[in-house]
Amino acid sequence: MVKEGPIPLAECTALSRDRVGGKAATLALLRAAGLPVPDGVVLPVGSEPSAELAEEVIAALGAGPLAVRSSGGEEDGAAGSHAGQYRTVLGVTGAAELEAAIKECQASAYSPQVRRYRAEHGLPEDAAIAVLVQRQVPADAAGVAFTANPVTGARDEIVVNAVQGLGDRLVDGVAQPEQWVIGGQDPVGDPRGVLSARQVRAVADLARRVAAEFDEPQDLEWAIAQDTVWLLQARPITSLPEPSPPPVPVPVEIPPGFWTRASLHQPLPSTPLNTTVTDARNAAFERLTAELGLLLDFSFTDIGGWSYMSISPAGGRQGPPPPKWLMWLLVRLVPAARRRTKAAERVLGTDLPGRLVTRWREQWLGEFSRRCGELLDTDLSGLSDVDFIAHVDRADRLMHDCSYAHFILHGAVGMALFELVGFCDRELGWPEARVYDLLGGLSERSTEPARELATIASLVRGRSEPLRELVQHDPVISARVEEYQRRFGRRALRYEIAEPTLAEEPELLLRLLADQVASEFDAARLSEVHDQRAVAEEQALAGLPAAERSEFLRLLARARAAYPVREDNEFWTVSCPIAVLRYAALEAGRRLAGRGQISARDEVFHLYPAEVREALLDGADRSALVRRRQGERAWMLAHPGPDSYGKDPGPPPSMSALPPAARHVNEMLLWLSERAAQGSPRGGDGLPLSGVAGSPGTCTGRVRVIMDESELGRIEPGDVLVCPVTAPVWSVVFPSIGALVTDVGGMLAHGAIIAREYRVPAVLGTGVGTSVLEDGDLVTVDGTTGTVTAAR
Repeated sequence: MVKEGPIPLAECTALSRDRVGGKAATLALLRAAGLPVPDGVVLPVGSEPSAELAEEVIAALGAGPLAVRSSGGEEDGAAGSHAGQYRTVLGVTGAAELEAAIKECQASAYSPQVRRYRAEHGLPEDAAIAVLVQRQVPADAAGVAFTANPVTGARDEIVVNAVQGLGDRLVDGVAQPEQWVIGGQDPVGDPRGVLSARQVRAVADLARRVAAEFDEPQDLEWAIAQDTVWLLQARPITSLPEPSPPPVPVPVEIPPGFWTRASLHQPLPSTPLNTTVTDARNAAFERLTAELGLLLDFSFTDIGGWSYMSISPAGGRQGPPPPKWLMWLLVRLVPAARRRTKAAERVLGTDLPGRLVTRWREQWLGEFSRRCGELLDTDLSGLSDVDFIAHVDRADRLMHDCSYAHFILHGAVGMALFELVGFCDRELGWPEARVYDLLGGLSERSTEPARELATIASLVRGRSEPLRELVQHDPVISARVEEYQRRFGRRALRYEIAEPTLAEEPELLLRLLADQVASEFDAARLSEVHDQRAVAEEQALAGLPAAERSEFLRLLARARAAYPVREDNEFWTVSCPIAVLRYAALEAGRRLAGRGQISARDEVFHLYPAEVREALLDGADRSALVRRRQGERAWMLAHPGPDSYGKDPGPPPSMSALPPAARHVNEMLLWLSERAAQGSPRGGDGLPLSGVAGSPGTCTGRVRVIMDESELGRIEPGDVLVCPVTAPVWSVVFPSIGALVTDVGGMLAHGAIIAREYRVPAVLGTGVGTSVLEDGDLVTVDGTTGTVTAAR
């Protein structure tokens, strides 16, 4: 440490970044250029904090409130922005507080978080740190602005995010911003009363001036006080994607037959590299239909880039349902149907559903968790290309093995539930929704992430430090968050490897944690379903004659063993294997981009798996191919296909003519299909909406329309989440929402199961929720009747 007095910010233009840090050096240049930068002083690298130094600063700037900010030597540079890495202390008053804040900022340079960041960016472990002290702007609103769109790469758009008051709530990830995009004359945004259009234009004007000074896209922090826009920080955007290429038309080749959009798992076109996932699904369906004795075959194809599904009779072609007498003949004469009928007899005769559930618990769970863990923990960067390709092959085999287990277990779970629901209907007259009271609280995998997050929130609640600082610098909290990410974050957010995992979305996790800290999620809610389960069992037994009770208890035991497997297996057979593939894809992209074969790491998702392998071995440029694929995807997104192609052959045939085993198995399939995916996205007229009563209870709240996982961070506590469909990993947001409304889904959709575990009212399969409802609408969701109405 050296004893050196504070240097006025205005005098720092001639000083090196190594002495005053990147943040202060940049602001000094911009202040000298006439931009509105708050007055301040810099304590150079190596300054020794003391009461005397603090008094000197106060003599120069006044007693406060002051903003005390770290200014690292490499901060706000092209090699790494260091965004969110160092400490900022706001509202500092008096010499004692100032001295403590200076020490805090200097200490942040040596935190494990900063050292990891610097190692990842090839920088020395220890950072040189200066401290910038400025008069704090009494902000009416504050936020960030990007002089190029950070999502699309468009250089002719400015994106402004704003919150009321100081901007630390936005930077810390605990406040959802108002967002505006300025491309043409008028700003376009989601107004929440933070900024007027005039103020948005003023922020955009400031952003343009900053970008002009450096002649490159900039990311800046700003604040407004009494209509004056102040510049608080500026740095280059270090990870800006290339602008989208012009659309390239894709052939729309329609196969014979009737095809419906497969929107449940693929609401958007898949990327080429995601064919590993879809190929594994297709192979699994081909295998399990034969093994379960299903008399229907499922086919999948892309039409104009969008995924479609077709269902046809085993060994036959689509057409009108045959009459009962013909159906009787077909299943006994058509070779494929005869084989499936025999398979159905084996399914029931050997209790295949029960054996599959046991196999999950005794073999597959351990095997798949071990294989996933080994692949996730592999240091990919240290592998040669040949060894890396071998790793990718192992990941591909894992995806295929897991897909088969996932889908055949879906059938096994469905069989157990189908039999219990049927019994309760016949013997008790219970509606289906009441049957699920017998199973509540058993799907612990759905609630485990929220329970762990609630534990972390309890460690944070009551602490005065900003949440981001605690997560980054408090050793206990940081370790718990890191372990949470390791256990729950390394899983796909949806069925597409181009989408980031939860572990790659630290801001989303920070926001979810902030919601739990603020709302104090009541984990006791989760135990209510256990009490409800016991009461429902007592009521069922009381309503049955003694002769039927043993059969009920047998079916109940089978259903209770099977029900948790629905969500439990998804964690290890879908979400984790896709994450394994994604991390391998990112490593492949890093290698190809580093060799100049593609422009950026994430462009790898526009290559097919075989093309990635070839590129790793031949070293040839793939940039032109990637640009064409990007253009094709742009065309696909601009030309979504219709809900269906071809002539609808009508409902499935009656199963009454089938032999008993085949009838039982195939009626189960139709029953299960309806409960997993009722409804389809379409246009609508307005409220009220009706759908599947997926989880009982009522809630009145404001609508938040979330179209995909990238928008999960927009959810506010108590929102009515309205979305096309949910994936299992969305369970992390359920502690924050008041109710759920989906376009697609049924009683056994992931969203319904998770909602019941969290006691969140849910209406699924409305078909029109996302097209009728808008952000901010006040609605009442009745998960008991399956209705959504306007609230007064």
